Amino acid sequence: MSNKLNRSDYLILDTLHDSQMTDQFHSMTIEEIMEENDNSLGTRMTVYRKVTKLVKLGYLEKGVLDNHANTYYLSDEGCKLFKEDKAI
Repeated sequence: MSNKLNRSDYLILDTLHDSQMTDQFHSMTIEEIMEENDNSLGTRMTVYRKVTKLVKLGYLEKGVLDNHANTYYLSDEGCKLFKEDKAI
């Protein structure tokens, strides 16, 4: 795994992976990601910063809007992390 990622980054990626959020129509809002992790990832702003970082690193992409909220899904690069993980 990349050393750019910390544990909470990986939890966000793992949440999207476990829920099979891999395209713009199968994606989750920050609120949904927080709920899936029993709000253990911190405040909404903290999770927003982490998601923004993961988008910049190329692991996540923005999906379609859900009401007025952005949604996020695993990019091809994000999916590769889990393929590499299973190969170990």
